[in-house]
Amino acid sequence: MDKPKLNFIIDALMFLCLMAMAGLGFLMRYFLPSGRDARALYGSNRQFSWLGWDRHDWGDIHLYLAFILLSLLVVHVILHWRQILGLFQRLVPNPRQRYRVALIFMLLALLLIYFPFLITPDSTARGRGGRRSQVGGALTVPAIPAGFHTPEGQEFGVR
Repeated sequence: MDKPKLNFIIDALMFLCLMAMAGLGFLMRYFLPSGRDARALYGSNRQFSWLGWDRHDWGDIHLYLAFILLSLLVVHVILHWRQILGLFQRLVPNPRQRYRVALIFMLLALLLIYFPFLITPDSTARGRGGRRSQVGGALTVPAIPAGFHTPEGQEFGVR
């Protein structure tokens, strides 16, 4: 297959993935509300689904589409690499500055993709119905992913 046809197919697939992700995002936001939004709108904790799947199932599909889009984007960049380099050289003619800009760009990109692994979310105890437990107040415990070790070397996490 020649390169222009391959580019067109990859671009078309990227566009379809993007539109599917947007559609699923609208579906989850406006038609499959979260428990908190359902309580605010309907006064009770109602469960919503479409085609037998709830918002979490559709969220998984949304995530898989994001991985597919990211993979297609990598292929797209590989196919356009010479063009990207030529435009970058024209945009930043000084080689030393070009190196610095490229290094900062790559470090920022790595930080953005690695960011979720740098945070520690808080875990709040909740009572029945999703509300915070009234017995003893809210308990906040930092969540540690499975397989991590405490500073003392003891294994901590769910198996």
